[in-house]
Amino acid sequence: MASDPVTRRGFLLAGATAGVGALSLRVGGALAASDADDAGAPPALGLPQLTQNGAKVPITVEMAHPMETAHHVISVRVINERDPIPLKGEFQFTPANGQVYLAFQARLDEGRSTVQVAAECSRGQRWSSTRQTEVASDGGGCAGAAVEVREPDGRAPVIRVPQILRGSPIAPGQVVDVQVKLKHPVSTGLGLRGGRWVTASEPFYLTVMDVFYADRRVSRFLMTPALSDDPLITFRLRPLDEGLVRVVFRNSRGAEFDAVHPIRFG
Repeated sequence: MASDPVTRRGFLLAGATAGVGALSLRVGGALAASDADDAGAPPALGLPQLTQNGAKVPITVEMAHPMETAHHVISVRVINERDPIPLKGEFQFTPANGQVYLAFQARLDEGRSTVQVAAECSRGQRWSSTRQTEVASDGGGCAGAAVEVREPDGRAPVIRVPQILRGSPIAPGQVVDVQVKLKHPVSTGLGLRGGRWVTASEPFYLTVMDVFYADRRVSRFLMTPALSDDPLITFRLRPLDEGLVRVVFRNSRGAEFDAVHPIRFG
């Protein structure tokens, strides 16, 4: 395949295949006076100050905000503008999540950079936070094309609820952590040519993870080639009734992977 130069903006748009658009941000979480009803802490972003492995950088996002029908966080985006794939993912929430929390792993290019998390609520208010990180030299994770792409092994995702594993009871309306693990390779399709990132092959990655509870969609996580191999994703859920939590992944070749896990009270 011919190598074409890749711009940051071009890969931001190409990676957001599920319709992720640009977002106007209020940098640093500062709020105007008209935002008084929605005033509160901006999203808290967690990631290491220094890492040797840019192919699997742990990222956490947490935000204290109402999660009710009339007022809740609807989306969180994680972005690193200096990377050839700036958008690391968009995570859409509903009141059924109970709390805004997520943990996942992403690819970051080597060197020092600033990662930004941007949140928007159902009332149209927006906040953002930033944090600096550094990936050691030769530890960058954006050149995923250098890794041989393997086909998924066909196994279903694994869903774990740590509270259930600990034997702790769950009460109606209690917020619980849900962990989802899937064995799936990711290739960005990028390679370095003359100091520039170029498209060397077709990207191969997970594009979306939908979360359902009692047949109603709770969350949608839109992903890009910046997601790490074999992702482990943690989010929160507030079940009001007993039921099944179901996750459905789709990848860039149209394959689908799903799993279910029961939630019981008592």
